[in-house]
Amino acid sequence: MMKKENFNQNIYRPMALTLKAVVLKEEKVLLLKRSSKEEFNKGKWDLPGGHLDKGETVLKGLKREIKEETNLVVESIDLLRIVEFDQSHEAFKKEKRGLRFLVEYVSGEVKLDKNEHSDFGWFSIDEAIEKLDSKNSFENEKRETLVKAKEYLEQRQALDGWRRVLADFENYKKRQAKSNEEFRQFANEDLILEILPVLDNFQAAADHIPENQQSEGWVTGIMFIQKQLLDALGAKGLTEIPVKIGDEIDENIHEIVRGKAGKGKLVVKKILSKGYKIADRVIRPARVEV
Repeated sequence: MMKKENFNQNIYRPMALTLKAVVLKEEKVLLLKRSSKEEFNKGKWDLPGGHLDKGETVLKGLKREIKEETNLVVESIDLLRIVEFDQSHEAFKKEKRGLRFLVEYVSGEVKLDKNEHSDFGWFSIDEAIEKLDSKNSFENEKRETLVKAKEYLEQRQALDGWRRVLADFENYKKRQAKSNEEFRQFANEDLILEILPVLDNFQAAADHIPENQQSEGWVTGIMFIQKQLLDALGAKGLTEIPVKIGDEIDENIHEIVRGKAGKGKLVVKKILSKGYKIADRVIRPARVEV
């Protein structure tokens, strides 16, 4: 991938410098046909661009030249190549070096200065390469720039594809981690459901212990065993569903075992057995009387 440079540096400000750009719009590139009024390379296909003004930065100069020649606004400027001109060719006697860029079209409709260009066209990059004559030094230099642009775009496309693959893989890992966590949480559900009646019996036994015996050692031992069992199941994700007398009936967490519907709203009259859930999933609703 071509590295983006800081073209505001003075290193790229010599007066004998040409700037040309491959303007990209929806996978098409722009070619301009030079006017018959031009001094050199009349009627030849060219890329938008021109020369820097004195004291002008490369980015500012390139955008200005493209705007003046085509009326287009461009962004996302990437350097494609640095051209060393053959000084023996009369068209390049003033230029020592050229910078060639790939830019993204932003807005505007092409409007030409007929003194500079007589025609234009948007072509696929392969069509544009074919239009440029490899035997003509002027067009061949632009042809080589388009070849570089094609290589750059293929590399960028491959990199974008690789990034999508990485993103898909990261999403897959997250889904797998979530699936594994859910499996871990619910893997013991059947076993827990079999143990819940034991908890119910502990609770029923505790409710029937006479008040004058509740401080006895055997009672304390039973309550400790009950707490150990609750803590062990809690470590596996089990939590009690909070229910209290007077709660409005919610079919998602309540199972009506006894009672009749009256004229008003159904409310909990008595809790017959507690309800439980693992994470947000109810594995047993609270059994209630209404």
